[in-house]
Amino acid sequence: MAFGIVFTPGCREATNPPPVAEEPTAASNPQRTEKGVETREGELHASKGFGAVADVLLPHDVLEEKLGRDWRTTMVGKRVRVRGKLRIHKCGPEEQCLIQGELPILTPDSIEVLP
Repeated sequence: MAFGIVFTPGCREATNPPPVAEEPTAASNPQRTEKGVETREGELHASKGFGAVADVLLPHDVLEEKLGRDWRTTMVGKRVRVRGKLRIHKCGPEEQCLIQGELPILTPDSIEVLP
């Protein structure tokens, strides 16, 4: 333990919440296109090993696969549209998940960079 920080295995990437979402617009609100598939639109942010768009986290390995290993330097701050499956990770009592005990994680099938 250093400086009061506790390391919790299994949730180390989720110790900080994603950035505050932008004001909701029709384009950034969840859109269901097929069962279990949702679309989010907004500015891409980096958050403790994840990406974040609107109100969801995006796994870094999928972002690397779709956008390249350097997505943090080339894509953060750009507007994107992501489409994929949403799952809600329910945090255990020992995990430090600060979003009401849940982490919304969208695994994108596609990522489109918007103008």
